[in-house]
Amino acid sequence: MKYLEIKGLTTKVSDIAFGTATSTLEDEEKIHAMLDYYVEQGGNYIDTARFYGRGSGIQHTEEILGRWLAKNDNRSKVIIQSKCCNPYIDRNLNVFEEIPRVGRSYMYDDILFSRDKLGVETIDIYLMHRDNPNVPVSEIMDTFEEFLRRGWIKAYGMSNWRFDRFMEAYEYCEKMAYQGPSIYSPFFSLVELERPWYYRIPPFNSKNLSWFEEHQDVTLAAWSAQGRGFFGDYPQYDPENADALTRMAVLTPVNYARKERVKKLAEVKNIRPSQISLLYVLSQKASVAAIIGPRSSKDIDNVLNASTQLLTQEEVDYLTLKSDTLPLIK
Repeated sequence: MKYLEIKGLTTKVSDIAFGTATSTLEDEEKIHAMLDYYVEQGGNYIDTARFYGRGSGIQHTEEILGRWLAKNDNRSKVIIQSKCCNPYIDRNLNVFEEIPRVGRSYMYDDILFSRDKLGVETIDIYLMHRDNPNVPVSEIMDTFEEFLRRGWIKAYGMSNWRFDRFMEAYEYCEKMAYQGPSIYSPFFSLVELERPWYYRIPPFNSKNLSWFEEHQDVTLAAWSAQGRGFFGDYPQYDPENADALTRMAVLTPVNYARKERVKKLAEVKNIRPSQISLLYVLSQKASVAAIIGPRSSKDIDNVLNASTQLLTQEEVDYLTLKSDTLPLIK
């Protein structure tokens, strides 16, 4: 595991983050055990959000995490990342993206809720979970800076924002001499999206990677770094079974070509295709962390074992179709 410097934090952060988006109350004991194991292996970066959870866990994930933090001095061992301005979600997991929850009042409501449920005074990293372009970036950045002054957060950033909107916020912070965003958290993987796939979230364009290579003060916190299972053999990616959004956004000639190359390189390196897709994200020249959603300690082991062998530039070029030469192990 590699450790990253995050602007605003004095503790370095592991480049593998433990994601809690699928937590349920019934699995709390199991989740606590996985968190214990993750920390034992050297991990210290935990990602959550007010509305995270599945089934009985919706809006209870921070409570589950808070009870773990209260045990065995766990709070001192980890960096907590949570999020505000999540979309409305009902108990049936219906997401109401068309009703924005973005702005100063929502940010205050969410951070007070999250600090209470987590049982903490300070959330290390606080992200905007969605965006509403009708809300000025000045309102959002000013509010983040208010949270910094209150001691409620140490660093902030954006998840699922268009890159041009992120740049507008970054430049505003420079003009105001603010600390500025430390994290940009997109859907970033070897799956190349030309249109929104998941909840209308704008896709991350890999052409923007060069900006993050030049601006190491902003870390890419990639969610679904393993492509949501696309590089495995899952029925939801069979064209006959896939939903319309998946067919249009994911089942493209480029992604099929990348999938074939992932399989070939996985054979050469004797690891799983999902591990290759993770390594692609971690092998970038930018400052990058990968958010994983483990369901067992074995999942954590699979990720950590893979992360010890980053890809070469030749392997990255092969996977992204820039080169037709399959690199061989020397």
